[in-house]
Amino acid sequence: MNQRDAVADWWADADEPTRRRALRLAEDDLLPEDMQRGLAMAGVTVIPLGRSGVDEGPLGYLQPDALVDFLAELRN
Repeated sequence: MNQRDAVADWWADADEPTRRRALRLAEDDLLPEDMQRGLAMAGVTVIPLGRSGVDEGPLGYLQPDALVDFLAELRN
């Protein structure tokens, strides 16, 4: 499965509030953690951004290009 298909699968399974939040994301916004988890579980590669501390997780997650492209298509 390619990344575009994985994003489409995630979108198909996402609830309406998650879809609305995704459509409001600007290209340079970080992903909310719950959205990152859902995308990763659907097989989308999500890249963490930096570390917030020694024992803490990343500062956030970059939006995958496949998600940015998919959302741009939906907005048009």
